Amino acid sequence: MERGEEIKKGALEVGKAVAVAVAFCLAAVLVFAFVIKIAALPSSIIRPVNQVIKAAAVLLGCIFGLSDSKGWLKGGIAGVLSVACAYVIFSLIAGGFDQSLSALFELPFGLIVGVISGIVAVNLHK
Repeated sequence: MERGEEIKKGALEVGKAVAVAVAFCLAAVLVFAFVIKIAALPSSIIRPVNQVIKAAAVLLGCIFGLSDSKGWLKGGIAGVLSVACAYVIFSLIAGGFDQSLSALFELPFGLIVGVISGIVAVNLHK
């Protein structure tokens, strides 16, 4: 495969992984918000569950979006982009961007989860 075609195919895989991850993340957070409202769960549970939802979203995105090779690289890119897109979407919904230091930890979190998820996804398809 020619280098340009390989890059194009990789970008399409990453784009698909990001789309699946963001869609799953939005749906899961919506369901979780409904559960919180019904079950009257404490607010201290929200952040850890949101992190688990983001990690699961990136994993599912990588499983459904990535194939053949360089899973660690494609997964890392997909993880960072997924977390960044989710952050922007949720910030727009909330009406403002969180300017705390915890927001800075989202990108490294996405990178680490993405690399691991990319490796898992590529090996599942073999």
